[in-house]
Amino acid sequence: MDAAAVQVDQTSRAAIPRAALLGVAGLLPALLLAAHPALTLFEENQTELPLDVIWRPLGISFVATAALYSVLMLITRRWAKAGALTALGVLWFFFYATFRNDTSGLHLSGGVAVLLWTVLCAVAAVAIARTRRGLANLVLGVGVAALVLTLSPALKIASFQHRHPAVKSSDARLWAADPLPPPGPAAKRPDIYVLIPDDYARADVLRRYFHYDNSAFAAQLRRRGFTISSNARSPYSDSESNIAAALNMGYLDGLATILGKTSQDVRPLKTLMEDSRTSQLAKTVGYRYVHLDSDEVTFAAGNPDISSVATPDSYPSLWLRKSVLREVGGRFGFNDGAQDERFRRNYGSSFARLDSVAAQPGPKLVVFHTLLPHDPYIFGAHGQPVTFPSTSDEVIHSRLGMRYYLPQLEYVERLLLHAVDTIRNHSKGAVIVIQADEGFESGDKTFSEATALDIRVKGLLALSLPGVSGVRAPQPPNTVNTMRYVYNELFGTRYSMLPTRSAPDGDYPYQWERLHVR
Repeated sequence: MDAAAVQVDQTSRAAIPRAALLGVAGLLPALLLAAHPALTLFEENQTELPLDVIWRPLGISFVATAALYSVLMLITRRWAKAGALTALGVLWFFFYATFRNDTSGLHLSGGVAVLLWTVLCAVAAVAIARTRRGLANLVLGVGVAALVLTLSPALKIASFQHRHPAVKSSDARLWAADPLPPPGPAAKRPDIYVLIPDDYARADVLRRYFHYDNSAFAAQLRRRGFTISSNARSPYSDSESNIAAALNMGYLDGLATILGKTSQDVRPLKTLMEDSRTSQLAKTVGYRYVHLDSDEVTFAAGNPDISSVATPDSYPSLWLRKSVLREVGGRFGFNDGAQDERFRRNYGSSFARLDSVAAQPGPKLVVFHTLLPHDPYIFGAHGQPVTFPSTSDEVIHSRLGMRYYLPQLEYVERLLLHAVDTIRNHSKGAVIVIQADEGFESGDKTFSEATALDIRVKGLLALSLPGVSGVRAPQPPNTVNTMRYVYNELFGTRYSMLPTRSAPDGDYPYQWERLHVR
């Protein structure tokens, strides 16, 4: 081989890693831009979310971006042009919400806004495609800007994760002041169902403030052997704290001790709902635990039984709502109508799963949470689709929201009665507890502050313990005592009833003030 050929061969070999580096350089700015919306959304909500939820959106973003870049490389044969066009494509798809917010003063409809955004990006794309100038500096500038944008939320996330290690349900400090010994061997082990309708208000609240009489529903429950509490109340004023306290049969003072009263980290509440003392104690006497939810409220890292985009407030749904898909309807869209319809289907499949569990062998403890009758208001009294005219929290919690709340409450009454009948058809001796996490959440302009706080902690409690004589509502009347009472009656435990207390929402989730309940 002559010297010239050797030199050409060496030059070709040297060009391969250089081309690879340029290829990566062209892709990197777009990858950083694609990561920014997912990282920013997570950083804004990281006190409520496990780190696991971020990986799938990031992975989808990276794969889609890399695929687009590969196609554009094949078309343009130029790394800088392909990189600039890919970054523009990412900007168009993932940064639509930013454009929408920046132009909110123009009062554009969704269709007009997405059309305008698409035209602007298309004009920029044509300019990039047609230019004969080198685009390396443009790609470099985009890369630097994207790095600055992305680095800030990434560092905040890393810092938060380092400073706030996970709290495990086995942490002895949680219940150091209130340990519960496991039950002894049980002569009878009936199936146990805990059904949790979200925000189902107590009967007296419905009569006084909604002018709604639920006595027909109550009569149907009594006919099925239920005892209904007339003065049940919850310990807190938010769903997660109330469900965690009820399923762990105790107040959450241990979390304040572990995390500090000024902590904003509410992730441990999810852990305590998913792996509670109620389920742990049942397992010691041979129960199988079945955990169901029509939402993600009671799961620490997403509900494995439903799609990650089945609920409108899931992290993946909120992430995609920042994209152009927020203006798209149908199966793959994320506008309000598409999300409502997806959520309706999810409710149907969730109650169907509850029905199917009844036929499974026992003994089993089944905990089922449904967001109904809580907003979003998407059902009429007979399950027909309805559309609430606003997404504003102020309107949702107004008197208009109250009018939409009632039909959805009537619908969940039908669903609950059907669930009870299905359970009874398979297990006549099943213990069933129907216990709302709390009462109705009203806005501060709907009622006086004192009234709003009062009705917030007053929710439905009905329980049926076949074969147990003299069943009564647990006293003192607080939902932290319900499962204590049930286990005492079923398993002969001697768990003491806790003094009742309630707390309003405060500036910090673990800094509780005493609420005077009327």
